[in-house]
Order: sequence, then structure tokens, then C-alpha cells
Amino acid sequence: MKQKHGPKLSQELKRKDLFEIRSPGISPEEEITALVRSVLSAGASPDIKQVAAVTEASPENLKTLVSIATNTWRARTKMMDTETGEFREDLKRVGRHIEAIYRNLAEAGIVIRDHTGDAYDEGQPMKVIASKPTPGQEKKRVSETLLPSIFWNNRLVQNGEIEIAIPVVSNAST
Repeated sequence: MKQKHGPKLSQELKRKDLFEIRSPGISPEEEITALVRSVLSAGASPDIKQVAAVTEASPENLKTLVSIATNTWRARTKMMDTETGEFREDLKRVGRHIEAIYRNLAEAGIVIRDHTGDAYDEGQPMKVIASKPTPGQEKKRVSETLLPSIFWNNRLVQNGEIEIAIPVVSNAST
């Protein structure tokens, strides 16, 4: 049986100068294919899945991530237009970076939950800072999130602080 990889291929893959300009004799696709073949022939299995999920973190690191998440949420809420829910026109460029931080936090297992507009239930693990009677309200709703709830790997690590709007009690009996 003829070997697929000869010494010539090994020499091509081991460059002395990493910044040299490749000759047009080999295309990037061929080079990548050759590299993958050499890795597979060295014993790596293509069906092995390596998951880089962190299941534990030090309390200091988790506290830092929660602080970053909270401050990112605060910056995002100040940059949003309350009517449209979009970033204000003058802050759209910075808004892209805020969204990138949100994605990076999500990759680390951090989820930031803003409760504004959600229905309120007494069993939720949030701290109610204030409640105000609001006409036209049928049930309790979160009128403002003062501090978001933050989850890490589906575990609550920061309780949210909210303000709720409650229905106005009418005095129909008088």
C-alpha cells in the first residue's frame, strides 16, 4: 500500500519562516487538506468532541464576571431609545461593541435578564424595591429593572432588583 504522505509534504508543512509568501504551486485548500490529513494520520480522531465548558469558577472570577455583566447592562440601557428599543442613532457604533460583550458573556455561560415589562409573580427570586399604583393595569408588571438577574450556567448568581406597577384599587363600595 502506498503512503499518502511523503517526506515532501512534511517538509512543506514545516516552514522555517512562518511569514514567507507561499508559492502559487499549492492552493490554500490543498494545504489545509494536507494539514488535516497529517493530523488524522498522527492519531487524532475526527469524532472526538472537545468541549471547553467550564463547570466551576473561582468566586473572585465569578464576581468579576457578574460585575462586568451588570455594568454592560447599565451601559446598554442608557444607550437604548425607549420608544424603538434600538440603539440611539449617535451611539450605534458603540452599541455594536456592547452587543459583542453580551455575546462574549454568553459564551462564558453568563446570561443577563432584564425584567422590564414582564408579569410579576411573588415567587420570583427578585427584590422589589418599589411598587406604584398604575391606572389601567390589570395585573402586577415589572415597570423598571434596577438591577438585572444574572445567570451563570443556568444558575442564578445575582438576584434582580425591580420596581413593579400594581393595579389601582378602586373604591366601588363607597
